[in-house]
Amino acid sequence: MPELDDYSGPYKPDLKWEDFSKEFLVKLMHTWQVAHLSLSAFFHDELHKRLGSQAADEVELAVWSRVAEHTYPKYAAVANIQLNTVVDSMKLLDMGPDGRVGTGLIQGDIEIINENHVVGTTTRCRILEALEATDPERIKWFCHVVEPQVTQMCLNNPKIKVTHTKRPPRSSPDEIPCQFEFKIEE
Repeated sequence: MPELDDYSGPYKPDLKWEDFSKEFLVKLMHTWQVAHLSLSAFFHDELHKRLGSQAADEVELAVWSRVAEHTYPKYAAVANIQLNTVVDSMKLLDMGPDGRVGTGLIQGDIEIINENHVVGTTTRCRILEALEATDPERIKWFCHVVEPQVTQMCLNNPKIKVTHTKRPPRSSPDEIPCQFEFKIEE
C-alpha cells in the first residue's frame, strides 16, 4: 500500500502511523505543536477567569513543571540521548513540542562554545509576541518565573547552570526576545 499524503480517502479501521508519508506526519506534528501550546494558554485563560490571576499562574507553573519532569526523560529515551553534556541537553530541548524544531513558534541560534558551554539566542518567540499584544502584564511572570524554571527542568541535567543574559520585556519588536548561557563548570 502506498504511503498516505493525507486522510481524505475512506476510513481505515486498521490505520497505523506507518501508513502515512513522512511529509504528512511532519505537517501533523506542526499542528500538534500549536495545539500543545494553545492548550496551555487556553487553560490559563479559563483558570484566570474562574480563580484569578495568582491561582492561574501557580497552576501554570505546576503543570509545565510536571510536563518537564515526566515527558522530557521519555524524549531522551526515545531519541537515545545520554544527557552527559550541555550539547546533549540542547538536543533534548529540540525534541519537545514546544522547542525550536518545527513550526517556528520559537526561533533562535545556538552557539556552541564547547560541549559544556552553549549560548542560545531566541530571535523570535511567538509566545512573547502574543503576550505583548494581548497580556503584557504576564510577560514578567512567564518569562522570568515559568520559563526559567521549566527550561532548567527540561534540560534533565542538574549540573547545568542556566544564566539569562537577556529577558523581556523588550523596548522594541526588533530587539531579540531573550538570550541564555548554559554551562557545566568542571
